[in-house]
Amino acid sequence: MPKLELYSVRDGSVQAQAGLNWGLADAHVNCEDAYIALTTSFFRNNPNFFPTQGSIINVIWDDGTQMQCLLEGTQKIGGIVYPKQLSSYNDKSIIGHYIRQRIGVSPNKQIDMQDLSNYGRNYIDVSHNNGIYYFDFS
Repeated sequence: MPKLELYSVRDGSVQAQAGLNWGLADAHVNCEDAYIALTTSFFRNNPNFFPTQGSIINVIWDDGTQMQCLLEGTQKIGGIVYPKQLSSYNDKSIIGHYIRQRIGVSPNKQIDMQDLSNYGRNYIDVSHNNGIYYFDFS
């Protein structure tokens, strides 16, 4: 089953002002704004898993929570354009608030690897069927 890492695989750490901590950037963002990066290795191993950049997908989490997510940004891999990140649709803080609640951290705390370790997971298992995406963060 494919996995979406919640940290920078390159650095081995949670980014300070991007990804789960995007809302802590010195920019026009809400403190709980967040996104999940979609890596080149994910797409090399799962090239047709997600639809194209700009698509909205329906996500059901392992606890039954449902949300719409947007595939944003662009990255070229082997000459093909793929989305670069996944955020909650219409309100970037929905996914950030949800993940923060799941791992038990406050809206203003910078999430780090220890927080993910305390929760017991630093990735999300993903699958899909009939246009519905299932995210397992249990």
